[in-house]
Amino acid sequence: MICVTICVTKRGYPPLSSSFIFFSQLVNTRIGLSVVIMSCDNIVLYGGVEGGASNTKFVLVNSDGKILSSSYGSGTNQYLIGVEECLKRINALVQEALVKADLPTSVTLEALGMSLSGGDEKSVQSEIKEYLRTHYPNLARHYFVGSDTQSVLAAALPNGGVVLIAGTGSNCQLINPDGSLARCGGWGHLIGDEGSACWISLKAIKIFFDHEDGMFPCSYDVTAVKDAIYKYYDIRDRSGLLDHLYTNFNKAKFSGLCKELARVGLEKKDPLCCEIFEEAGKILARHLYGISNKIEKDLKEREGGLPIVCVGSVFKSWDLLKPGFLKEMKSVLAETNIHEVTLLRLNSEASIGAAALGAHASGKALPLDYANNATVFFHSVFTNP
Repeated sequence: MICVTICVTKRGYPPLSSSFIFFSQLVNTRIGLSVVIMSCDNIVLYGGVEGGASNTKFVLVNSDGKILSSSYGSGTNQYLIGVEECLKRINALVQEALVKADLPTSVTLEALGMSLSGGDEKSVQSEIKEYLRTHYPNLARHYFVGSDTQSVLAAALPNGGVVLIAGTGSNCQLINPDGSLARCGGWGHLIGDEGSACWISLKAIKIFFDHEDGMFPCSYDVTAVKDAIYKYYDIRDRSGLLDHLYTNFNKAKFSGLCKELARVGLEKKDPLCCEIFEEAGKILARHLYGISNKIEKDLKEREGGLPIVCVGSVFKSWDLLKPGFLKEMKSVLAETNIHEVTLLRLNSEASIGAAALGAHASGKALPLDYANNATVFFHSVFTNP
């Protein structure tokens, strides 16, 4: 016996004509084919979008938090491509995921959570929601729009915490248990991104250039850093860097030097590389200083201390960052009143957190496996000297 399940909605997908019913009865009798017709109107579905400037992931989940399907696409930063194109891409990802889950594209999601790069401002959030209601009225019943850091925290922790990002760029986002927000950083490589891969790469190059110019002679041997720079960018002299710095600057490509510097620091224990990463650790801790007066007391005093979800490739070099991070946290202890921290790595996709935020916007709670979604990789208690 072969069984075929056909899912239909109130909008009639596919149209159930009398000839179709007759056909299903006929094939059931003649060739042993069972056609089961079910309604999709009682299926509760949630969607989650993790939208970056370069890439976007969408997950489709049911009310039990089970991922039914996922889809991937290009960037959805509305500042870069505009609201119209941003939401066109998101709608396409939703449709693709529905098809992958063997569901009709006419199904309306109960809620859609969108955690987007460039989604911080309330005016932008309102604009996106209004555009969706006008141009995609059947996409979802409820919407959540927020920054790309919020989905990370929602996936890892149930009741607030901090997201500290150190990847190509850097950022720090606080979400208190009452939902209030605070941010430090996230302003891009021209005026920010301290502690990021881009910042580390630029700092190493700047130290090397200043040393070679005789402007600020470095107290460390710069040979290992020089070799790392020349090897990574495949150049023979300093002038070869100008193309990478200006004419054909690509932030992601430029920031890749950080990985080579980390290797030199970890494997060769090069003092200059270690010093640069220690400084990065200090300035990442300084991000926590920036939001410290906005952190609710209960969050600081939670079991294990302040929970911090660390995101980005720079944290793969935690052993190099740690000395500077600890020094800075201890030096500002009296001002921050942060006596204990737990650092976590996200194991799951941040898009599942976006789906949970969407569900919350609809008045529902999406059950997530927080114990497996994030792993503790560092814990420390700070005491007054």
